[in-house]
Amino acid sequence: MKFLFICTHQIQNLIPLFQELNKKKEIEFKTLYWNKVDEIHFDPLFDQTINFNIDSFNDYDFDCLSKNKITTSNISKISNQLLISCKLIKYLFNKKFDVILVYGYYFPHLIALLIAKLFGKKTIIRSVSYNLGKRSFVKKILRNFYYKFMNLFIDEFWSIGILNTDFFMNFGVKKNKIKHFPSSQINKKFVFKDDEDFDILKKNFINKFTVLKNKKIILYPGKFLKKKRPIFLIEAFIDSKLNEDWILVLVGGGGYYHNQVLEYIKKKPKNIFYLGFKNLREISILYDLSEIIVLPSDYGETNGNVLLESSEYNCSVIASNRVGAHPEIIKNQTGLIFNAPEKKELTKQIQKLANDEILRNKFKRNNLEFSKVVQPKYASDRIIEILKNYEL
Repeated sequence: MKFLFICTHQIQNLIPLFQELNKKKEIEFKTLYWNKVDEIHFDPLFDQTINFNIDSFNDYDFDCLSKNKITTSNISKISNQLLISCKLIKYLFNKKFDVILVYGYYFPHLIALLIAKLFGKKTIIRSVSYNLGKRSFVKKILRNFYYKFMNLFIDEFWSIGILNTDFFMNFGVKKNKIKHFPSSQINKKFVFKDDEDFDILKKNFINKFTVLKNKKIILYPGKFLKKKRPIFLIEAFIDSKLNEDWILVLVGGGGYYHNQVLEYIKKKPKNIFYLGFKNLREISILYDLSEIIVLPSDYGETNGNVLLESSEYNCSVIASNRVGAHPEIIKNQTGLIFNAPEKKELTKQIQKLANDEILRNKFKRNNLEFSKVVQPKYASDRIIEILKNYEL
């Protein structure tokens, strides 16, 4: 069976999954990227040149529709989507695949689905969308038309969670067409060569950032965007009035609030630290050092990958009820949820989790158990299980 996975560009958490699928003898797997983004590239949301320091193109088969890009800034622009659509038509007419999966509801993916149905191929969509948020009447109408029209050409919908399933059903998808399995994530095995590699980096990291020694860390890993609300978190942390053993560490940066966050931290208590942009190896070390991972996002946050990435590093979590994965946090009892507009409620949850070691340890145990179902091998095995049932 020839299986084609189409997505915009290399997406961090998908790379280990692609490598696992490449090992499967039951399928002939290939990834098709619109654009191949350089390892060192400019990210407009971080507003800087970044390098996640992972191998994005090793150990799996892939094709790219366009030349290398040094920035992700124009991938989703209409002009690029039209160009990609033309190249995609040519590619699909010249190649033969039995199953085609598109990652996201982009216009070029609609073209791919149309061509796939023309040739009688099995079509699948994998999406991280959900249907929360405030939108104008016109936008609601347009979304309703576009999604329902695109869904006509999709045989199966692969859902990453409860809100994602609700999204599909909101736009007319029958429940029997939806297959469930959690989002595959970057894991320790992919990022580090072995335990010694991990231990050496951890030791060097602590020696470099001595403020972390003998502290209990609440970690915010992400961009400083409006929807992610880093200042909202900082204010809630300050109001929590924890003892001096606890510190708030922020990594990532960039975005709308970058300068404001740095200026704010300078004027506030000394138990808040910004460590700058960190690659995936360094973030993994911070996951391991942290007691609590917090994601206070408003509308616009999708799954909340950092919460899932950190699950194998013995962390508990706090998230708003507008983070896509929050129903799974409740279901699996891996952390606490707060009502997104309520800063006092976030403060209360920070105090509750920081001051209750028994509760934290319970969430940590549950999170370690949950981490098993967001491993790349779990996802790849689930995909093969689904594909075996197809009659092609």
